[in-house]
Amino acid sequence: MGRLSKSVMLKRFYITIVCFIICIAGHKQLSADTDAFRSFQFRIIHHITLEGNRKVEDAAIFANLISKTGDRLSSESIRKDIKTLWGMDYFNDIRVYVESVKKQKVVLKFVFEEKPSLRKVFISGNSEVELSDINDVLDLKKNSILNLTKVKENQKKIRALYKEKGYYLATLEHQIRPINDVEVDVWYLIKERSKVEVKEITFVGNNKISDQEILSVIQTKPGNFLSFLTDSGVFSGEVFQRDLLIITAYYYDRGFIDLKIGEPNVQLSRDRQDIYVSVPITEGKQYTVGTIDFDGDIGDDKTSDYGVITLKEGKLFSRSDVGKTIKQVVNFYRNQGYAYADLKPITKKRKEAEIVDLTFRVKKGKKVYYERINIVGHTTTRDKVIRREINMLEGELYSQAAVDLSRQRITALGFFESVDISTQKGNSDDLIEITVEVKERKTGGFQFGVGFSSAEGIIAQTQISQENLLGHGHSLSLSLQFSGLRQLFSLRFVEPHLLDTDWTFATNLYNQVSAYDSFSRTSTGGDITFGRFLNYRTRAFLTYKIESVEASNRNAGLFSLSSPSSRSIPTDITSVANLFRGGLTSSARVSFRYDSRNNRLFPSDGIFQDAFFEIADDFLFSENIFTRYGGFIRYYRKLFGNFVLKLNADVGVITSRDPLGVPITERYLIGGIYDIRGFQPRSLGPLILIHPSGEDAQSLISLPLGGNLKFVWNSEIEFPILQSLGVSGVVFFDSGNSYNLESRYCNDRDHALNSVSEKYNPCFRFPESFTSGLRFSAGFGLRWQSPIGPLRFEWGIPLDRQPHEDPIVFEFAIGNFL
Repeated sequence: MGRLSKSVMLKRFYITIVCFIICIAGHKQLSADTDAFRSFQFRIIHHITLEGNRKVEDAAIFANLISKTGDRLSSESIRKDIKTLWGMDYFNDIRVYVESVKKQKVVLKFVFEEKPSLRKVFISGNSEVELSDINDVLDLKKNSILNLTKVKENQKKIRALYKEKGYYLATLEHQIRPINDVEVDVWYLIKERSKVEVKEITFVGNNKISDQEILSVIQTKPGNFLSFLTDSGVFSGEVFQRDLLIITAYYYDRGFIDLKIGEPNVQLSRDRQDIYVSVPITEGKQYTVGTIDFDGDIGDDKTSDYGVITLKEGKLFSRSDVGKTIKQVVNFYRNQGYAYADLKPITKKRKEAEIVDLTFRVKKGKKVYYERINIVGHTTTRDKVIRREINMLEGELYSQAAVDLSRQRITALGFFESVDISTQKGNSDDLIEITVEVKERKTGGFQFGVGFSSAEGIIAQTQISQENLLGHGHSLSLSLQFSGLRQLFSLRFVEPHLLDTDWTFATNLYNQVSAYDSFSRTSTGGDITFGRFLNYRTRAFLTYKIESVEASNRNAGLFSLSSPSSRSIPTDITSVANLFRGGLTSSARVSFRYDSRNNRLFPSDGIFQDAFFEIADDFLFSENIFTRYGGFIRYYRKLFGNFVLKLNADVGVITSRDPLGVPITERYLIGGIYDIRGFQPRSLGPLILIHPSGEDAQSLISLPLGGNLKFVWNSEIEFPILQSLGVSGVVFFDSGNSYNLESRYCNDRDHALNSVSEKYNPCFRFPESFTSGLRFSAGFGLRWQSPIGPLRFEWGIPLDRQPHEDPIVFEFAIGNFL
């Protein structure tokens, strides 16, 4: 290293007062001995000058000086000045000079040699930990004066980051490398080594709650065979400290309020590859809830007024139940306008009886009214778009329910990353200000993807969308999709609040080609929808649709894939010709929708249901005549941990007063990964046999007739497998089928395939046909929230397999299911 590096690394810092130059008659220079300096003490400091400081501003130095212009020169003050300046840690050397300028006045001069400045910080040796993560913990700044203390502090921060990520064996050192006389670079040299894996976690002293039960609620767990893919089994000190709090809360919720957790014992194995953790626990007694009383500012309110409170006498004491009770009672008063209502729990333990008595002390405060509602943080979204979702009006009585509902409604818009609602006191004690603070997210997007589905083959899709057009809350999207089973062009516009009312307006233009096993359906048209909120969760819709429909025996699709089952059916045969008719469809549809899901993309709680009625008739100038009605209901519930139960029941009926019946383009063709798994796509439902013209009478072709009635039941449990990667598992049970309701096919005994199995009988007789015709399947699968969207990989097993059906059907698709 050079001269500069030695002065830095060996800390050759020194402070000297070289001399005091006393300019008197003849400018004679005197030595800085005590007697000479003593003769100039207490003279007035005429002014103070600074030299040599390049990075450190004059103002910063003057702010640290005790000596000031106009003060009397004092050796004690100078000593303190030097000590203070040295403590700034910016200088290698400080010199002080004193010069006489006038009778009884002196100039005090400080000459500095600054430490070098920091040019750059380099990180070397990191491969497992991202550079961006390291930069997030560093606070060294370019062009700042080198501070060795800070360099060492940042070294500790990097080491702590590596420990947090499980690299307990990582080593780290720093180097100061001079670039020139005034600049240096700081290098952090890292040797990562391997992660330390948790080999074993034991709990000592736990008699009422087992080790496995405790391990099920904490994040720190012993490693397993999948640890090389995920961070499972990696020890993190920060995560482990959080786990100790989780254990405490878990015990408190089961009545162990005297719980004590000792200092955990963490030991490395001899080869320093594994870690063993032991946690001492003193459980104490398990308490139940005794009496529950309310006092304080409750007036004539009774406990029954609070509703059914979570806390119950005789149940095991639970801190979570106490918190829920506090929230419930506080919200009871806040919904009456007492915005500052508070509830303080007072506990009294009866150790002998192992009972806890609780008294909740109520403090209501004054009723308050909304003085002003402010909205901040939005730059693109118009103020009215947010304000119309706020369920509060200035001058109204405060309500916590209104605040919570407003937050939910603004969040549901989907325009914001975060929505925070805060309160502050108004101009008087009975007034309150509400501030809605939002953080906008990007609402426009361009998506392009290419994938492969076992059901649809190659899929290419493009979408251009803007969910908050010009900040007005309008939605505009253009979609293109091509696959082996469909081609789709769609242009859709939605105005959620038509003319700032509760009415919704939407319109859609489309062209779609859907390829089936034996024909393709081409439709071109559009629809107009008007909807209205009946309440926050319920909406009604009225839709008018007009489309031109064509049925063809060509298998269409830009990426069409041939398969042994693909075939062309001669549509000139009298018995089926009417099935393949097209024409103009003009229909009106009324629907009602209820949605209480906690998340529209990945729900784990709530209900989603829809009921509809649609009619296409000649009074609407429709060539295709039919009436369609039905609906679905979906139920979501978290069972335990992250295991989510999902149920779906879907029913649809379509009939026609046309003597020719319902065309095949409107019938229900089901089976496969989108409805009843475990069966080939669109393979379920009634079949008929036809005699192709010009062929031998024994040569029959089976044709899927499609159903007028469909019933689909899905039940599944989804659970995490590799949560950090977005991989989950699913087990499912499906049931259902489609049925023919038209007697014209039932009476055509020559063509009915009813001799093979009742499962395919086109003649529907209720209830025996419904129950005997149900198909059942079960299976399992994997789901991955990939960068290109949700992917589904599922294996279905028919539980009542027919001879021509596969014993197990594997399918995968892009998109969510339930």
